[in-house]
Amino acid sequence: MVLILQDQERQRLADLLMGLYDITDGSRSRRVFVENTAGLGRFISSLGLSSSNRIFAWELVGCTEKFGQLPERSSYHSLGALLNAILGLSDVGNEDAKFIASLIVRYSLIADPYYLETLRDQYDLNERVVREPPPDAIPPRPSLGKADNSPEFKVEINRVQELEAITNSADNFLDIHQLSGALYCAEAVARIETSDGKAIGTGFLIGPDWLLTNQHVLKKQSDLEEAVARFNFVNDFVGIPSKGKAVKIRTDCYFSSPEEKLDYALVRLQDRPIEKEKLATPNEIREKSMDELLRMGKHQGYLTVVARGFTEHHRVNIIQHPDGSPLKVVMTQNYVTHSTDSRVQYLADTMGGSSGSPIFNNQWEVVALHHSGTRLTEQLPQFIKPALKGSFLFNEGIPMRAILKDFELKGIDRHLQLR
Repeated sequence: MVLILQDQERQRLADLLMGLYDITDGSRSRRVFVENTAGLGRFISSLGLSSSNRIFAWELVGCTEKFGQLPERSSYHSLGALLNAILGLSDVGNEDAKFIASLIVRYSLIADPYYLETLRDQYDLNERVVREPPPDAIPPRPSLGKADNSPEFKVEINRVQELEAITNSADNFLDIHQLSGALYCAEAVARIETSDGKAIGTGFLIGPDWLLTNQHVLKKQSDLEEAVARFNFVNDFVGIPSKGKAVKIRTDCYFSSPEEKLDYALVRLQDRPIEKEKLATPNEIREKSMDELLRMGKHQGYLTVVARGFTEHHRVNIIQHPDGSPLKVVMTQNYVTHSTDSRVQYLADTMGGSSGSPIFNNQWEVVALHHSGTRLTEQLPQFIKPALKGSFLFNEGIPMRAILKDFELKGIDRHLQLR
């Protein structure tokens, strides 16, 4: 049992808790606060939800202070999760909020240096750190490990007037089921990084342990010795990144096509990133939608890739690690502008680090492998320029139909469970 707070800090925190609406409004409100707001449902059974405000407050402070880092949210000390939840409540005054923030910073109760620096700035704190977080609790750095080296390409726009109408439209409406498709597919997308944690690109599963990315991300087989795929590197609801699950790459499996051709690298992981207990049965995969599988906590273990063609101005969706940041999805105002047998171009927001991302249609099937992006403002039509927001706007990918054909020609497809 390791106590963290000083006696006077513990007393002030308990006194603050006693007066909060979520604590004084009865056992149901307390349960919602602990389970949902703070994400500390593991402590419910040890708390007296119907006890007095004082007893409940002291129990809550005591059990979270003693527990340590949360296994399911490794960046959070359990006390940090409680304090962060308190910071978000509307009935916490400015002085109390500054006190709570000072505890988080002083004791490194959330092991994210970017978030701690934000608290210092927001509350004008000048706290001395008296407790360092465990090294394995600190999330990966979001920045890229090397400059983006994605290939150059020429932007092709065939029907400018139609593109202008689409770009200037307000058609951002999506069916709500699209969100569940993004959440489901995100489990099979990884940040590719070097062994020292520097991001170099994105990749995704096309088999239980087979990962596809760009050849310009993993240029040669010897690169696999220092490469790692990190799954579930995502921000939580307040922007704190999880550590995710880092999986090493085998060094004996490497299939590729150079960047001037199909720019793919297919590698095999040392372990299956999606746990065995989460894998859906063949019958469940055939009979259930992505939304149903997501609600069941099930997954087929990889993404569905298809050899579909492209229609200009149809939507595409991208799940990616832009600039090596926690996983992001781009789902609106993304349209195909041009396609050939070996290339497809589309409007979208991407950045360095997005190389190797899966490009989806609206059925959340992978239809292309993203490999490059550009602004090229001097060549763009005037109506496009106000829309430039990210590092890239025009993007280019490799159609999966071309990659799958190459797999077949090389006999690679026999290794994969493609359907």
